[in-house]
This record gives sequence, C-alpha cells and structure tokens, in this order.
Amino acid sequence: MSQSLEVTSLLERFDINQDDLAALKTGGDAMKAAGKVNAVIDSWYVWLEKQPEFPIFFSTQETVERVKRLQTVYWENFFSDEIDQDYVDYRVHIGQIHAQRDLSNLIYFAAMARFNELFSEAILSCGLPASDLDRVFNAFNKLIMLDAFVTSDQVAQFARRRVIESGKAMLEMSTPVTSIWDGILLLPLVGVVDSQRTQDIMDKSLSRIAETRARMFVMDISGVVTVDTAVANNFIRITQATRLMGCDCIISGISPNVARTLVELGANVGEVRTTATLRDALQLALATLEPTVRGGRGQGEGALR
Repeated sequence: MSQSLEVTSLLERFDINQDDLAALKTGGDAMKAAGKVNAVIDSWYVWLEKQPEFPIFFSTQETVERVKRLQTVYWENFFSDEIDQDYVDYRVHIGQIHAQRDLSNLIYFAAMARFNELFSEAILSCGLPASDLDRVFNAFNKLIMLDAFVTSDQVAQFARRRVIESGKAMLEMSTPVTSIWDGILLLPLVGVVDSQRTQDIMDKSLSRIAETRARMFVMDISGVVTVDTAVANNFIRITQATRLMGCDCIISGISPNVARTLVELGANVGEVRTTATLRDALQLALATLEPTVRGGRGQGEGALR
C-alpha cells in the first residue's frame, strides 16, 4: 500500500483526531437509538432509483438488498470511534470495486453529496445539544472527505494503470521485429520515436536476435519524420549493441532531417551501415549473407523486384 493510504498519514492529513472519532460515535449512537441509519439508507435508495445509472449497476432486487446490507455495515463503521488500517483497506477495496465497474465520478460524488445531506438531517433530528452538534458535524465532514478521497484515488490509479497497460500494448504492436529470411530480421518504424520507445526497440531487437541467432538486422526508419539528438544517439547505440551480439545492423530510409541530426550529434556514422531505401537494405543484407543463402538467393531477389 502506498504511503498516502496508510491510516496514520491519512488521519493526520485530514486532521482527524480522537476527539473527532468520539464525536462521530456520539452522533452515530444517537442515530442508531432513533433508528435513523437504516432510514437514511432507505431514503438514499429512493433517490438512487431515479438516477439513470441505477439499472446499470442494480439489475435485480437481490443485488439491491445485498448492497444495502453492505452499506449498513459501512456506515456503522463510519460512526464508530475506531479508524484503523482495516478501515482504510476496506475503503480501498470499495474504491477498487467502483473502478472495476467503471463508476463515473459524477454519480459517485452526487451520491456522496446525497448521503451528506441525509445524514446531516438525521443528526439534526436526534436532539443533540448544540455543542455536540458542532463537534459531530465537523468530524463528519472530515471523514466524508477522507472516504471520498480514498475511493476517487483508487479510481484514478485504476485509470492510470489502464493507460500504462494500453501504452505497453501499443509499444508491443509498434515494434514488430520480424524474421523475413533465415538470419535476417526486419523492424519497420513508423510514427513518433522518443527515448522510451527506442529503449523498447533496443530490448526487443536484442531479444529477437538472441532467439533467432540472426546475423543481419534491418531497421527501416523511412516512416519516422524527425528525431531528437537523444533518439539519434540511441539509434547508434542499437547498431553497436547488435554488433556485439554478432549481428550487423543496417539502417534504411534515413530522411534529410534525421541525417542532419546525426551529423550535428557528431555521431561516428562511418560505423553505421545505411541505405536510402528498404529495398537497398534487404539486397545488402542478402548479399552479406550470400554464402549461407546461395541456395535460396534467386527466390529472394525475385521477391525484391
């Protein structure tokens, strides 16, 4: 669990102390004695049934009754005088469920606002002294904010994880290192290439070279419009790394902008094998491997025409 969701840190951040917890229990005991907690939950469901999200998340009456029982426990814990790590962990669990069910922030915060209104009316109707009312309301608002934060934080974390996973999947799809001939690998690059993507290119390329024992690696960058100096330097590093693994690298399709960047970088381009087109790179790769592919050379050259 992250440090921000550790109970001591949360209580300190939201300025919730033992006096606040005692005040919450005072309000909770008064509402329980008057049968107000269940009445609040029943009223809340009357409101919820009018919302467009209700039939999406509550398909049967059995589901409604089950969730109502869980909410009764939830609010009984809320108005207790013990807020420990188990309390926070359960709130985290609730937030994860909301995130997995794709609950929108709109209905969640509208629902919390409705609970706030209903419980405020219930507390006022219990006949507590004015001095107790101030303490109960102050503590109630603090803990409502803490609970809302924990849930919304889990929804945000879930969304971030989905973005990261989607990004990884896109990287996987955008780095198709393909064996096109015995001993020859091809990687066509298209779109934006940044430092993170070049690191992914390095990792996948070296892994495929190790798997296939390729002797030639063709990296076609004709679909890459521009690169910065860091990316250009990484291209050079990729050619050096493949050479260390016994595999020659050819970079094809270098645009004028990329060529200018390489020169301004001061890269030792004399060590980098380049061609103007992918066709030229494949012909060069086949010619380099000619002693081992002589038997299939005619077919390969025909495929390039």
